[in-house]
Amino acid sequence: MNRMRIYLRGAQRSDLRFLREMLYEGVFWRANADRPSFEEGLAFPGVKKELADWGERDGDTAVVAIVGSTRVGAAWYRFWTEDDSSSGYINGNTPVLAIAVHCDYRNRGIGRRMIAWLMDRASKQSIAQISLSVSKDNRALKLYRELGFQEHFDRGDAFTMVRKT
Repeated sequence: MNRMRIYLRGAQRSDLRFLREMLYEGVFWRANADRPSFEEGLAFPGVKKELADWGERDGDTAVVAIVGSTRVGAAWYRFWTEDDSSSGYINGNTPVLAIAVHCDYRNRGIGRRMIAWLMDRASKQSIAQISLSVSKDNRALKLYRELGFQEHFDRGDAFTMVRKT
């Protein structure tokens, strides 16, 4: 089996559509018949705001994973406020990480590499920690634990996790 070459680069404004595609994949990762259409899914209030005005807020940071010439994953973090928060929110000084890898490329180390890329950027920006939200039945929970994320809050069906940079 040939070793897959994964290239990471900072997201550009032209990647916004792809970030939206990855947001959809990240939120609706379960393969089931109740999965809404792309436009319906991104119109849900909690989902719609995730990338609203992307790049216009201080601290918006994203990475895109590419294999060959195909974008296969994206991860980003963004700061939120008490009045306008995202799932995984802890406080205004802790950005919330979101990540998704196309289903055909999962379990190949891409997510791990994107998180490392973002953690490096966060450290260089003097960000002390990053949080995320993960469903308890998501296989990525194991990865997050391996990478040093710890459960901060148990929301019943999901954890809010945090990791120091």
